[in-house]
Amino acid sequence: MATLTTDKIISELENYFEDKYQYVFWYDDKAQFKDIIDQIASNLNKVKLYKAQANQQFKTKIDLLSDSQHKYLIYAPYERPKIQENYLTDLEHYSKLFTADATQIILEELNLSVNKLSFVKQYHTFFGAKDRRKNFIKYWSVDFDTTPEKGIIAAITKTEKLDINELLMKIIAAGKENNQYLFLFAKYNVLDYFWKLVGNYFGYDTIENANLDNLINNLFFTYLDTELDIKNSNKFQNLLLSNKDNVQIFIDRFADSNKYNKYYISESNRVWNELKLHDLLVQESLSDLTKVTVFEEVNSIVLTKIRDKFIDNQVTDYEQVLNIIDRMSNHTRNNFSNNKENEYKFLRYSAELFNLRIPLFENWQKELDGYINNEYQIDTIYRKLLLAYTRIDNNDLYSKIKKNIDLYYGNILLNSSVKQWNNTFDLSEVPSDIKQERFYHNHVAHVPERVVVIFSDALRFEVGKELEDELDNNDRLTLNMKYALTSLPSVTYMGMNVMLPHNSLRWDAEKHKVKVDDKNAENTSARNKILKTFNESNTAAQLKDILEMTSKEVKTFINGKNLIYLYHNQIDAKGHELKTTKELVDATEKAIEEIKKTIQALRTNGVSHIIVTADHGFIYQERPIYDTDKIDLANEDYLGNAHLRYLITPDKLSVRGVKSTTMGISLSNDDKTNIYYPTSPNEFIARSGSKNYVHGGSSIQEMLIPILDIKATSRKSAAQPAEIKLAATTFRINSLKMNLLFNQIASVSDRVLPTEYNVFFVDEDEKMISNKVVVEANRKGSAADRTLPVTITIQNTNYNLNKKYYLVIENQDTNYSQKIEYTMDIFSNN
Repeated sequence: MATLTTDKIISELENYFEDKYQYVFWYDDKAQFKDIIDQIASNLNKVKLYKAQANQQFKTKIDLLSDSQHKYLIYAPYERPKIQENYLTDLEHYSKLFTADATQIILEELNLSVNKLSFVKQYHTFFGAKDRRKNFIKYWSVDFDTTPEKGIIAAITKTEKLDINELLMKIIAAGKENNQYLFLFAKYNVLDYFWKLVGNYFGYDTIENANLDNLINNLFFTYLDTELDIKNSNKFQNLLLSNKDNVQIFIDRFADSNKYNKYYISESNRVWNELKLHDLLVQESLSDLTKVTVFEEVNSIVLTKIRDKFIDNQVTDYEQVLNIIDRMSNHTRNNFSNNKENEYKFLRYSAELFNLRIPLFENWQKELDGYINNEYQIDTIYRKLLLAYTRIDNNDLYSKIKKNIDLYYGNILLNSSVKQWNNTFDLSEVPSDIKQERFYHNHVAHVPERVVVIFSDALRFEVGKELEDELDNNDRLTLNMKYALTSLPSVTYMGMNVMLPHNSLRWDAEKHKVKVDDKNAENTSARNKILKTFNESNTAAQLKDILEMTSKEVKTFINGKNLIYLYHNQIDAKGHELKTTKELVDATEKAIEEIKKTIQALRTNGVSHIIVTADHGFIYQERPIYDTDKIDLANEDYLGNAHLRYLITPDKLSVRGVKSTTMGISLSNDDKTNIYYPTSPNEFIARSGSKNYVHGGSSIQEMLIPILDIKATSRKSAAQPAEIKLAATTFRINSLKMNLLFNQIASVSDRVLPTEYNVFFVDEDEKMISNKVVVEANRKGSAADRTLPVTITIQNTNYNLNKKYYLVIENQDTNYSQKIEYTMDIFSNN
């Protein structure tokens, strides 16, 4: 059979028609030319194309005989019928039969060399369709020259440069049943080649197996084996693949892929259950289990082992527990799926809390200093563990620890703190520079510039410290944390009112209110009037109003203002309506976020001085409060109503476990009205019933309020991501395990932000040839403390020593990317 190019086909057909043939019959039993027959016919002079249909020969004959004036090329994309079945035999006898081989034309279309002719013939079924040939051309690479079957696989899967890792991820994502790619591989006779390709790359025995589930099992278990020296794993030896470096690269890229991560999770879960790996790994030590990153389910084993370390209010192996939690928390892959992060946080906070004790202080002043510098963290830790607990999907597993924590915090830590405080505390001894009643005089009255004061109801000191920590990384803010002690009772109608500018304060016993210069001050409107009596440019508003304003509206609001009091009620509002723990801890987190947003809105609109403070703090504990914990005043004779944490009455009482001060001491006047409060965290029996959230009494938790003084600038942040630099190296890839050392140039600060970089190797065609490693530039300290060693695994395959290779350092958040040229010293490791 002649082999003809398109031009030759046209030329030969022209010759036939010039030889006076009226009809030329072309039987194309493989329909190889159906996509280009129109193109061929259009180049023939005064010849019509007739496309014959199988089993319609009689119609074809009638059609042709009815037009004797024209010449016809009859294209029949089917096998020529046997003579006894062929109604066109008589016409064919006076006509010309034409045949052609499409292989040469396809070869030219594909731009392949002549030595690929046998390849095209071998896979003629695949190359029979124009769209498949188009994809073959699109995804062809010169690297396929010796293995052209890769071009077919790349075309079917539409995989650039046929990266085997990407290819396998794509095939896994297509599903196990009715996998379109495996079906097409088989259809076009490249399935065996695919398995050979995979087998060579991973060291997988495709003769015995060649099964997708089996391959995936092998990949995951081999990766696990590289992470952990598994005990009693003899029965799994048949799962180990020989090319562990390529296995590591595949699993790393599979797990870290945003596109395929859900398939990674699904497959890792399946492998875990199918191989019963829980039974295998439960025997491993906690320390060894922290090495495992390939299976999310390992967290269940680790968390169970950690929970077993909690016995009553003690933690065995305390340092080890914290170390294990830190190591698990620092994993970057899958460890916090299904809310595991909060389980680790809860256990860490619980362990820390059980390890804490309240120090002994000689007086309340020493205890105050100790709390401000350190002990406030006890209350923060308890609040944070409650937050973590509410965010655990199934916290029944932690209920026993939670119960013991509640008892330990309430009965030991909180009880010790409050009792020790009240052993020596006397409100009359509080110096004026930390008295809440002197807030305006001490912090506002003498400020020359405009100042905005945010009063957040119940933002106790430890919450203020968290706000300070979160603002501290903003180089456009200068922070100075001060503090004050509230008056008694430590409640809103006292705190909010005494922090207004005033000449005098008076207790109105009949209305149960504090009068400011004999004026009511119970709401924003009333406080606004009082502020304006001192300066018409002063004003009061609700913080939520600022959050709802546009930038233009904020500018208009602050324009011409001297002093602005903003009132915020998030924590206290939820605390008094509390139905669940989650409401309070979430409200605290929300309060911090709303204050931060308000500071940002004010800063960007020209406010340079902001103060954040509170009216009072609070006590919150979740231990059960029994009647035996309460102080019963039923046998006492007094005027007034007892509240949970205080009693205001003109009468004298003497009750065990109760101390008193006077309204005159609280308001700096001569009012003899008595204020009684428990010396412990206990509550009075009151009409409002027992509550876990309380305030009004005498304790550091209720009385100590933050005064966070913030100087702000509207300039753009000068903070920059922490930079890393590759240490001295030969710039040669000479091992499948490349140990690199990076130096973090500057220590993390408000001007240098913690930053994550991805580092990996690529070839000159941008094809990744390694796994991707995360470098966390988050170090503080000296240059010696800021060295960052990493190990990158190079793909085990054949390399062209004449090609260029590059180490890529990228930060996707900032679009930063750096390429460092390397030479390849590894030719073949297969």
